[in-house]
Amino acid sequence: MSDWTTLREYPLDQDLSELARFIRRCRLPLRISEEGNRQCLSTPDPRLADLLLPLLDRWSAGEINLDQVRVEPVAADTAAPVPPQSAGDGGEAEPVEGAQPPEQAERAEPAEPVDSTATESPLPSWPWRRTPLSLLLIALCFVGWLLVREDLWKMLVIFPERGGDFELGNSTLAWHLAHGEYWRLWTPALVHFSFMHALFNAMGLWILGRPLEARGGTPALAALVLISAPVSNLVQYLWMPQIPFGGMSGVLYAIAGAVLVLQRRFPRWRDVPAGLVGMFVVWMLVCASGLVTLIFGVGVANAAHLGGFACGLLLALLYCLAGGDKRFAAALAAEKQSAA
Repeated sequence: MSDWTTLREYPLDQDLSELARFIRRCRLPLRISEEGNRQCLSTPDPRLADLLLPLLDRWSAGEINLDQVRVEPVAADTAAPVPPQSAGDGGEAEPVEGAQPPEQAERAEPAEPVDSTATESPLPSWPWRRTPLSLLLIALCFVGWLLVREDLWKMLVIFPERGGDFELGNSTLAWHLAHGEYWRLWTPALVHFSFMHALFNAMGLWILGRPLEARGGTPALAALVLISAPVSNLVQYLWMPQIPFGGMSGVLYAIAGAVLVLQRRFPRWRDVPAGLVGMFVVWMLVCASGLVTLIFGVGVANAAHLGGFACGLLLALLYCLAGGDKRFAAALAAEKQSAA
């Protein structure tokens, strides 16, 4: 195999899924690999540099979308493809600056195939230091499950009502607060009654929480968690005060609501796969319909899901109105410039 030449290097946390799709679609002799603390775009044919570097520069600057760039088929006796072209105004094809026409390309052996195992994952890989709160919440999901196994969870939940007419002033929640046990407004989010519940919430935090924290900052995510946890817990308690509950799902749905707002505000923010929040919403509605409880026989804190989701939507809208969307946009722009 020929030696691979590095064309460009990108940060580990930059999403290169668009570039990976371009490589696969056009069957280019390129691969994306992780070397050290960088993502490297490499080729076995260094002559491709003159052809592709102008295109990569324009993509890094945000001038073009690689999903709209096409490469003309190459003749069997040529070593380089026809220059990539992108659709301009009026549908005309615009050649890439610096590309050589196919008839001037030297004759050479066919290039090696793309290394499909080295293409970029659809989900970005964030450095640990940029998502400390998300990682802490993921760990707490499993800590809460272990506390249930050791029967140490009763100090964390709101005691259920024993029955009869419910009056908030004479409720168990009022008793907790009167005795200074304010932590119970937050700590039910830590309690997970099964390993699968803890695992699903941890996966949701990994997929939704880490991108939101990496872009919006840890303080913004902390505010979202600290507000949405008691809101979702109180909504669930007031809806069904006779049943104990726990789990990070209310916080997770608050994060999903915030991500939904920011995705609408910034359509090119692709750290979270398109349609994933929609899947969360569909699952929330399926659970609320009672099908999950009917089929699997498990209780679902539907009110916590709905309350958390509504809280996340509202807080994200307030975040944007307060100017947070400008900081969010600045973070996206700074990431793109660092990769240029």
